[in-house]
Amino acid sequence: MAFSSEFKTKTQKNFPYTMLPVTEKSSKGSTRTAKTILPIITTLFLVILLSCSIFIIMALWLAPQAPVVKLNSLSVTNFTVSNTKLAANWVANFTVCNPSLAMKLSLDSIVSAVLYQENNALAIASVEGFEMDSRGENSVQMEFSTTGYEGDQPIVEYPVLREIEEDKKRRGTVRFSMIMNMRTTYKSAGYNRVAWTKRFVMNSYCLGLNVGVVKGNGSFIGGGSRRCEVILMLADDHE
Repeated sequence: MAFSSEFKTKTQKNFPYTMLPVTEKSSKGSTRTAKTILPIITTLFLVILLSCSIFIIMALWLAPQAPVVKLNSLSVTNFTVSNTKLAANWVANFTVCNPSLAMKLSLDSIVSAVLYQENNALAIASVEGFEMDSRGENSVQMEFSTTGYEGDQPIVEYPVLREIEEDKKRRGTVRFSMIMNMRTTYKSAGYNRVAWTKRFVMNSYCLGLNVGVVKGNGSFIGGGSRRCEVILMLADDHE
């Protein structure tokens, strides 16, 4: 007993602070708190993850998709070339498809040009626009005509005329290209109102179209439809 009292006295001198015993009750309280906080943190994480996922899905869902443009046929009639002018009639048939599942598409105006090779304009034409629902498609026929004297048609210079004539004589074909410029409006329809509208400029390029020309008439060689390249650009709202 004397040793115990002496040890206790020395211990109190060395450690003047009273040490509280660790109880089972405090341990259970910490565990209970951890169990309460963990589900809250997990729930917040899932809510944030779900919100981000919904935002990404909606952004992709409403993102404008470029229309699919296909050239189905191209024919030329009354094709004549001289040292001073070119005269011809072209008829091109296209299919325009709207691949979007959520957006309506309105083509406000369509202007097209037929080119020799890829950079020499021969004739220009325009048609009225139209509207397409989501996943809709429409047919477009472009008719070009030039006698070489119209003021609203391109002037074809002599070097180009000579090159066209040489190609026709040497190969029996003429390489044309077609471009289309379209001002488009994308619309996301709500229940009874338009929820989202944006304007774009779309350029479509159908290049390297070899047309066999015999006695002034010809058609696209190769048959079948040709998918055209489409470039979509945001329009200036002030234009």
